[in-house]
Amino acid sequence: MVTILYIGDVSAKPGREILAEILPKLRKEHDIDLIVAGIENLAHGRGATIETVKEVMSYGVDFMTGGNHIWRRKDFEELLGGSFPLIRSLNYPPDIPGKGYEIVDLGKKGRVLFTLVQGRTFIQDNVTTDMFRPLEALLETVKNEGLAGIVVEVHAETTSEKLAAGFYLDGRVSAVVGTHTHVPTADERILPNGTGYITDIGMVGTMDSVLWVKKEIVQQQLKYPFAPAYDVEEDGKRRFDAVLLSVDGPTSCAKIRRVNKVL
Repeated sequence: MVTILYIGDVSAKPGREILAEILPKLRKEHDIDLIVAGIENLAHGRGATIETVKEVMSYGVDFMTGGNHIWRRKDFEELLGGSFPLIRSLNYPPDIPGKGYEIVDLGKKGRVLFTLVQGRTFIQDNVTTDMFRPLEALLETVKNEGLAGIVVEVHAETTSEKLAAGFYLDGRVSAVVGTHTHVPTADERILPNGTGYITDIGMVGTMDSVLWVKKEIVQQQLKYPFAPAYDVEEDGKRRFDAVLLSVDGPTSCAKIRRVNKVL
């Protein structure tokens, strides 16, 4: 059995501070083998920097994923170049920097594959192909690897894309976890053929914000054709959203449960 803590989008300085406070306790409490975090919003809400990635790794993050905002800062080429445990979406063209999957060796616990695919609906990113063909090719490539687990993150705006991917992969991977909308869903479950699933893990950051942005800014943006630049909300309570996966094979998950805390 491999125990994985999969953390929702870590947003800006408040999100990083929460990781520092909570991760050591959670790792000890649940005997976690691997901590994974989404980091596309790590540096002031957009993209990630080498400094912020090293910071969250020092708090206990072992592996990271970067959605469509990972390209927002100039550090992306070095971050995705191979020296950091970080993947970008699998369904980008092959000449895009970085890689779309990684097999993590956990020693006696075995090797676990992590991959990330990106949806297309409402995401202004025209370089992606569909999710399913790249996943089919990847599963065929690794079918004889003797993996202990396979975890797929679906980074998408719509619940329909995430649900469709979950059922498509049910019984073929250990878990399918959704990200990007920053709002945790209460539908964590084991699908009919054994795959763990949740539509959206949620986020780590300031609770009384719009995703991570000061609410007044987004309200003005919605009311008028002009708005100030986005700025991080740093005041008030903070939330930590994650899921705890108990993976017992490459095509099954014994248990999935939410870890939602307000600090």
